[in-house]
Amino acid sequence: MYKVIPLLPLLLACTLANAQETLLLSHWWVSPGERSGIAVMERYLGQRQLSWQERAIPGSGTARYGDVLRQAIARGEIPTASQVIGHDIQEWAALGLLQDLTPIAEEQEWDEIIPVGIQQLSKYRGRWVAAPINAHSTNWLWVNAELLQRIGGTQPDSWEDLLALLEKAKAAGIIPLAIGRESWEHTLLFESVAVGTVGAEYYRKAFIEIRAQDIDPARLQQVFQRMSLLRAYLDPGFEQRNWNQSTDLMRQGKALLQVQGTWVGGEFTLQGLQPGRDYQCFRFPDTQGVFLFNSDQYMLFKDGPGTPEQRHELLRILLDRDFQRDVNLASGAAPARVDVPREAFNACGQGAINDMRQANLRRAMLGSIAMGNANPSYVKTAIYDVVSRHLRGQLDDAEAARLLYQALLDFNSRPH
Repeated sequence: MYKVIPLLPLLLACTLANAQETLLLSHWWVSPGERSGIAVMERYLGQRQLSWQERAIPGSGTARYGDVLRQAIARGEIPTASQVIGHDIQEWAALGLLQDLTPIAEEQEWDEIIPVGIQQLSKYRGRWVAAPINAHSTNWLWVNAELLQRIGGTQPDSWEDLLALLEKAKAAGIIPLAIGRESWEHTLLFESVAVGTVGAEYYRKAFIEIRAQDIDPARLQQVFQRMSLLRAYLDPGFEQRNWNQSTDLMRQGKALLQVQGTWVGGEFTLQGLQPGRDYQCFRFPDTQGVFLFNSDQYMLFKDGPGTPEQRHELLRILLDRDFQRDVNLASGAAPARVDVPREAFNACGQGAINDMRQANLRRAMLGSIAMGNANPSYVKTAIYDVVSRHLRGQLDDAEAARLLYQALLDFNSRPH
């Protein structure tokens, strides 16, 4: 007697297995804290049985990362998805290379759960073309808790408070303000000073909407005057450091504070440091209530590897509530979704989530200039140049204000 073996299920299983492709994800998460985020992604992709490879390119969303990605695509090495931030999304979408994500966005109701400020960058001509996974905030002071106590310092609520705190550190022989050599770091400091000096509404008009009629060069000069005051609290060695080496100076008790984004919190979490005990996170003075954001997102390329089913599952993961919780416990950012529970986050993380939710309701989530979330790349690059030259003492306040004003006027003269 012969036993009949049902072959159809076996054939279907083989067909499905053969249909699976290896997804290629390109990203710039290469620092130790950022690698923790990639480990979370690996775990979630594995749970969904998605085969994948990564292409890690240092650059943190800078022109270098974009150049390397473009070169790879020109060689035919097209990724399934790439990390992307800010106005770079619009530039990639204009090339016609990106997959329309609107169907799954409607399925998962992204319009209801993603802050409006981020949505404006995630969409191109009304269609979703990028999936946001977080909302970093840049207007933070990261302060060494032991040094703060040693010099008798307290949280600075105003510009005058900040200068007094930096002066105390300087008198104690401590580097008051740690910063690195790169232009984006200088611009990140500038944007916090700008909001604190001229206010959120002027920042929006001048640097996001870039409305020429509302840009007053005298007010720009006020920002540079404050930047000049901060220059006195930098150490000469800043020209030889990158951002995370400056973070190490603060962590090791060689510098009092650093103005940086919430990715610093991710580095501290990896090192087992705790807010309140080892460090403090304060909003940059006079920017309370404003959330200067940088949102890490993923765009999918039409011609990259991956079946429609795999791509759909990848997007479901990226916007999954549990994934956004876990990846941002590692990254230090707030989840991009406004409905992710806060309980698992530390004090700084919970503060960031609260601030994001409140700022979203008040429309006070404003894109970071430094991280390309405020304006197109050619405007950002022009701002980088002026701000960095000024911080290095190569331009005086009036000349820096004039050059920055001209760069913003040039934007208005271009067709867009």
